[in-house]
Amino acid sequence: MHDLRLLFLNGLFYLLDNNYTASNVANYAFEFYLDHRITDAKLAYVINYLSGIDASPEFEMDKDDVISFINSNLLQS
Repeated sequence: MHDLRLLFLNGLFYLLDNNYTASNVANYAFEFYLDHRITDAKLAYVINYLSGIDASPEFEMDKDDVISFINSNLLQS
């Protein structure tokens, strides 16, 4: 697994295990995007999507939705 993917997932799963809120995940994704040069297309897609999950109720995801989204878009080949 790419180092940036692992770094992103470690931080994300920490948030998921400790007081999950959509806004915390969105902020984390946006800050990760600002702090790193992301060349991995799948990781960029996931970060871009998650950074908007607090935009309005129709985009909001609960903890299980985020895990499912990560599994289907980042962890599967």
